[in-house]
Amino acid sequence: MESFQPDVARAVRVPREVVVRPGDGGLVLPGDVESVGRYLTAAKAESTRKAYEADFRAWSAWARQRGFDPLPAADAAVAAYLAALSDAGASPRTVARRLSGIGHAHREAGLPSPTEHPGTREVLRGIRRTAARGGRRPKKARAIDTQTVRALVEDLPDGVAGTRDRALILTSFALGLRASDACGLDVGDLAPAGHGGLDVTVRWSKTDQEGAGEVLALAPGTRAQTCPVRALQAWVEAAGLQGATGPLFRSVGRGAQPRIGRTRMARSSVRLVLRRAAEHAGVPLDGLSPHSLRRSFATEGYKAGVSERELARTGRWASVTTLRGYDASSRWAAPASGRLGL
Repeated sequence: MESFQPDVARAVRVPREVVVRPGDGGLVLPGDVESVGRYLTAAKAESTRKAYEADFRAWSAWARQRGFDPLPAADAAVAAYLAALSDAGASPRTVARRLSGIGHAHREAGLPSPTEHPGTREVLRGIRRTAARGGRRPKKARAIDTQTVRALVEDLPDGVAGTRDRALILTSFALGLRASDACGLDVGDLAPAGHGGLDVTVRWSKTDQEGAGEVLALAPGTRAQTCPVRALQAWVEAAGLQGATGPLFRSVGRGAQPRIGRTRMARSSVRLVLRRAAEHAGVPLDGLSPHSLRRSFATEGYKAGVSERELARTGRWASVTTLRGYDASSRWAAPASGRLGL
């Protein structure tokens, strides 16, 4: 994929030490171009950049097969690509993501983005409406109740790996963490707080790419075996991470004295941990994913009467409307239709 940096280099002349942009009346040093490119790269999370690159590769392959230039892309070609994706069974979410990847490549190259063309947006809107009328709805992670979370962790093995998995599952549920949030935690992000709890600092998140950070209150549980604070303390001790720096959740080797990894767990490993725990506990796997723990946090919080303000603050939802979409609590808890005197 073309990047911003080569495009800048083409737009300027390089007479040895300096780059002169004709007509601007100024000088752009080669180091300036490098710095701009570095900060543009830092503006997007690595996972986002990789997703954009994969989406643009898919578009490029399709475009070349049809005889189109991938960059710059013709609006009609992009619209045809979106329609072809939908006809092939891609979900509206996948189609929209592919379009974002195409738009990102054009913006990096300093070109007008086809994603802004009215016709392209209309095609995408039509794909979404067609899918909705056909009964296709975005899949949501299955919410589970507190009792099921207890079942997931109560029968985990007593070894170091089981200790880590217990801490990971309980902490993710108790704080409504995304898989990326949990994997991004460092040992130094845990600090003793009042009432036997922990202050847990989430330094980066999907909705906090600039790293403003948020300190969350992790309260001790009422049951020793499912207390997230005790689970975290047990993991730190078992892994020998007291006073250490670096990632909190790490890989665990096999054997009588398993080796503790130095790098942080991948988000994909969280899915494996959860599914392994579910299989061991006899919990159905259908719809179960790491995001189930975050959705379960919202659902169980609503059922327990936790205020929306506190749920949104801990889960770091900017919109209460978005938070309510995570609530899977029973619609029969107190239905309005039963209070109308009919």
